Amino acid sequence: MPELVFFRRGEEVLRVGVDRARMVLGRGEQSDVAIPDPEVSRQQAALLWDGARCRVEDLSGKGTVVSGETVTTAELPDGADLVLGQWRAVFRLSGGGEGTESTTEIGHTTSVQTRDAQRWQAAQVRVKQGLNESVHRLTGDSFTAGKDAGCDLVLQDRFASSKHLKVTRREAVFHVVDLRSTNGTWLGPVRVFEAEVTLPTTLRVGETELVLEQAVSGTKKETTSFHGIIGNDMAVRNLAEVIERVAPSTAAVTILGESGTGKELVARAIHQCSQRANRPLIPVNCAAISKELIESELFGHEKGSFTGAANARKGAFEEADGGTLFLDEIGELPLDLQAKLLRALESGEIKRVGASRPMHVDVRVVAATNLDLLAAAREGKFREDLYYRLCVIPLHLPPLRSRKTDLASLAEHFVKMYAPRGQTVRFTASALDRLQGHGWPGNIRELRNVVHRALLMRKGPVIDASDLTFDQEMNKETGIAVPELPPGMTLEQMLEKLERQIVEAALRRFNNNRERVARELGVARSTLFKRLKDWGLTRQDEQE
Repeated sequence: MPELVFFRRGEEVLRVGVDRARMVLGRGEQSDVAIPDPEVSRQQAALLWDGARCRVEDLSGKGTVVSGETVTTAELPDGADLVLGQWRAVFRLSGGGEGTESTTEIGHTTSVQTRDAQRWQAAQVRVKQGLNESVHRLTGDSFTAGKDAGCDLVLQDRFASSKHLKVTRREAVFHVVDLRSTNGTWLGPVRVFEAEVTLPTTLRVGETELVLEQAVSGTKKETTSFHGIIGNDMAVRNLAEVIERVAPSTAAVTILGESGTGKELVARAIHQCSQRANRPLIPVNCAAISKELIESELFGHEKGSFTGAANARKGAFEEADGGTLFLDEIGELPLDLQAKLLRALESGEIKRVGASRPMHVDVRVVAATNLDLLAAAREGKFREDLYYRLCVIPLHLPPLRSRKTDLASLAEHFVKMYAPRGQTVRFTASALDRLQGHGWPGNIRELRNVVHRALLMRKGPVIDASDLTFDQEMNKETGIAVPELPPGMTLEQMLEKLERQIVEAALRRFNNNRERVARELGVARSTLFKRLKDWGLTRQDEQE
């Protein structure tokens, strides 16, 4: 899986997997990666990943610096870097390159010195595939891993071989042997054919990470993960049970819940638990597409059917044939298209824009919304017949504020997911207390952004309460956290200090171009020069 590796002052502070078709970077609360920097726009740039290539698209209107050049759109090659305020992000086409401390020579066995107290400690394998994570306790002396059903550990990974590797326990070490796999077994940046490793060690097989680690003590309550859905709360366990029961059917499902509660994650779990798991899951956000294009996006169009239709194009229904179509924000679908969607659901027939004949598709529809669809239907804003056709099985997702017992587990999950490899980052008790005291109006999406920011802002190997900033504390204009007034400082002194910091940052950003700084800050050049003179930031010849 490709990833972005963030650096601050040369130190790696955050890793984010590019695991979706569109990932937005910015300081705004709706961004997929939250960057706490006033020089970064609320939506700075989007990464567009098609499974083979990645492009960057500037969203700020001012350009994004990629590999030293300011661009509006460009392809991201492996190793390209993006400048995002005081942070630098490096794009890696294949994750797992740096940050792992274990190294070995290719094709040779590396001996390990420590074979004493850890001799027969209980061990487990943590399997990480994107957002999905599962744990398998080691009960024997060896295990095999691969796609073949006969392996002890069956991997659902397109890049894994049928019998990929074998791991054998030898007292305090584990002997790893690659079974002549096609894509190799990787330890950090090195492909290994045979190696001896200790705990903990992370092996990479295709897009999967196998973490050999000490088994969790039986006295500690493990956090369950169901297809990436993390939590021990009763509402989460009930949700997982309902998904397992309804997924094998073809009934339409509508996922109801507040924004940021993980509706797409639930849709993916339904697809993965269904008999359509080997067919595509096609997501469509009905609120993100203009009314003029939504029909073509859903049903496709023929060549020449409207201005700009230079070629025929499949719609989402055709692309999802045999699989699942996920219609997010279904409440935003225009009324005239709701009738066509209803026909497609009832008869399985669709018709491209400009086509003379309909075609038949086999699609299971999963919808999602944060609106009260029944109330919208009563107000005439949503078709009542479509409501009952979509809500055969309604799934209600609980907001994060109602499942506070899962808060620490979710926060630790995001830290493990995004922290640099080879680094163990933990929350202090005061940080966890501050997380528990927050209301979480943005739900899990807000928690993910808070963890992103904390990993960028932390000063050491732990995340403290002072490293946490919430969206409600962010100034809507500047995007920076509103500071508290220090003891002994007047408001006027604090305002002058902040003014100087803003001006100095602007001078650095525009290479000391005073006219540009004055224009950007909306002050007269004479006013800016007076401020600089008062602060002692002018040259001797300028003062004279």
